[in-house]
Amino acid sequence: MSEDRLVVHMIGNAHIDPIWLWGWQAGVDEALASFRSAADRCDEFPEFIYTRGEAWLYQQVERLDPELYGRIHKLVEKGQWHISGGQYIQPDVNGPTLMGLRRQVLHGHRYFEDRFGVKPDIGYNLDSFGHPATLPDILSDLGYRGYVFHRPKPDQVSLPGPAFRWVGSGGSEVLAFRIVPGYTTLGEDLTDHIRQAIDNADPRVGHAMCFYGVGNHGGGPTKSDIDFIRRNRFSFDGAELRFSTPAAFFDAIAERHQHLPVVVDELQHTFPGCYSVMHDIKRAQRHGEHLLEHAGQSAAAFRSDSDHQARLNAAWEDLLFTSFHDILAGTSVPSSWESVRAMQGRARIAAEEVIVESTRVWAQRRLPPVNHQQLVVMNPAPYDRHEPVEVEPWLDMDPWGDRWLSDLAGNPQEYQLLQPEAPQITTRLLLKPAVPAEGAVQLLVRDDPRPEVPAVVSDLEAGIEGLANDLLSVRVEDRGIAAIDFQGEPLLAQGGIGLHLREDSTDTWTFHTDRFDERVVESFVGNGWLVEEEGPLRARLRTEGRIGTSRLRWSLDLYRGEPRLAMRIEINFDERHKLLQMPIRLASEPAKWLCGLAGGHVERPSGPAEWPVQGWSRVDLGGGDGASSVSLLTQDAYSLSLRESVWQLTLLRSPRMAWGGGNPLVYGGRDWFTDQGVHVFDFVMRFGGGQEPETLTRQADDLARPLIAFDRYDGMNRPLGRRKSSEPVQVLFRRPGDASGGTGMD
Repeated sequence: MSEDRLVVHMIGNAHIDPIWLWGWQAGVDEALASFRSAADRCDEFPEFIYTRGEAWLYQQVERLDPELYGRIHKLVEKGQWHISGGQYIQPDVNGPTLMGLRRQVLHGHRYFEDRFGVKPDIGYNLDSFGHPATLPDILSDLGYRGYVFHRPKPDQVSLPGPAFRWVGSGGSEVLAFRIVPGYTTLGEDLTDHIRQAIDNADPRVGHAMCFYGVGNHGGGPTKSDIDFIRRNRFSFDGAELRFSTPAAFFDAIAERHQHLPVVVDELQHTFPGCYSVMHDIKRAQRHGEHLLEHAGQSAAAFRSDSDHQARLNAAWEDLLFTSFHDILAGTSVPSSWESVRAMQGRARIAAEEVIVESTRVWAQRRLPPVNHQQLVVMNPAPYDRHEPVEVEPWLDMDPWGDRWLSDLAGNPQEYQLLQPEAPQITTRLLLKPAVPAEGAVQLLVRDDPRPEVPAVVSDLEAGIEGLANDLLSVRVEDRGIAAIDFQGEPLLAQGGIGLHLREDSTDTWTFHTDRFDERVVESFVGNGWLVEEEGPLRARLRTEGRIGTSRLRWSLDLYRGEPRLAMRIEINFDERHKLLQMPIRLASEPAKWLCGLAGGHVERPSGPAEWPVQGWSRVDLGGGDGASSVSLLTQDAYSLSLRESVWQLTLLRSPRMAWGGGNPLVYGGRDWFTDQGVHVFDFVMRFGGGQEPETLTRQADDLARPLIAFDRYDGMNRPLGRRKSSEPVQVLFRRPGDASGGTGMD
């Protein structure tokens, strides 16, 4: 054999979607069948090597077929069964948080090291629908040296070669390989499939990979596949076929590392419809991952027991599964979603339980007892927080009256009365406490005479035409926000910020375009704005109306002395083949555009293409130095574009579910559409300087991890319906080292 032959590493695999056009139960069945078939092929052909990742699949086989699992264990030891990827599942990699992506690997590695003594170091996401610019940094930090993917294909994104050095936006890199023509095969003749892999190869590298095996509903390499490779090892001019593994391929090209081309781009625009479709699943996933991280912080900060960690690990595995690319990307069948929501809900309840247990036990042990009704606000984050929090103290069905709040030293504390959730017998308060890192504050609900203190002068102004404070002026109109001025400088062009419906004839994935540019068919026009709140801490406007056949409520919040505007959009979506967008018409075309991603951020060019986003996006007006920045923070919207001076978020889409175009053979006219029902979007717009990417990331995280507030009593001095307290408030005792403000820190 000539040394200049191209070595084609033949990678035998089965693409297994645990949920797609079927439910998870069928995914278990396909895992069992595919693993059994692969084990049989290994026994029949001693030279054959099978590649399989994803710990979730192994868990199903281990639980349901121990004998088959034992066979696989022996094949791994023998070297015929190769564990690649090392993740819990092959996820969508645009939607999960940084911790979600890291835990995919941490949980997968923990399983494979415990069961098989291996720790894969080649990333393996063959079917994920795009890959963020931060992924090389995340993979490198976790010890990965290589990454294998298929999408985006060559007709979607041009790359300098199939093998390249992929450099992340944070500067780290991994070797990467794009699979061409694909990762599955059908039929007995692999000639054309192998020829395309050879034609796509870089002859200077000397090595290429060619994936084969039946999919998508499991399967794997067939006897005819394996026999074809054996018979045609040297049948392709200038090439040798070898049964191999991704790890062996990356080993072979490692010495050519410095000669490979460098790619620093994000690998996107595969299926841009997947960035936003099935909003409720995406929102539950994003908020669920933040909630589990919040619970983990609480357990660590408030010295919880190890059982909490075990429960959180189990909850994480629910969310690791539901981040699978055909789940989180929103492309599965209607019958699958009920189980997905149940898994996401199971994880949420586990997180809520850990937060309640860790905070209440710590409060009981560490906070000074007070024979009085208290509000406790706790902060598990490793940094101080001073931000609004809403809480409903129980007053035994008594109205608030002339009650007031104080700290433990008796100093009055600011609050604002709000409309409560229940339409009767409850009270809701808005507070803005300063809470130390990994600590707490105690506030007392008082009904004794309030001491005289200077009145707080608020800069808030609210009326049906807009909101203002000393920094911001917001003018509204029936169509939305007409103008925003920051320190006297206008930031919006004519049309301001609105909402519209656009025709969307694309499929669930949006196969054939990278943008949404069909006709706008309707813009929102409300029934007039009204003042809902006008208090010392916050002013709120609200409008309601319809867009299309959907009912919509839009609220605007402005806080005293702060350069930020909060927005909430609540909609009962009832559209078909349309998408809901929020265009922000800026006063000028931005000089720079940054977008948050899991584990970092990326700078993007303006244009009509749709992009995924995580947490925040920032545009720099003026000279682009950051002094005239506008940032939009949210954990509820995941897709956007910037076309010249129009900054636009895609909120909801309504194609048919799991629809790639056309109709099935038997079609009775029954359709299921995505994104139907009630959806909530919270946004915060920030203005001016000081909006560094790290700061924006933390602030966006805080939106999904609010301060923890609850009622607390020590003793019998509870509110008992219009009964005035006749006893002075007294801290029963303090432990040595307790802080004056009741933080209870060591």
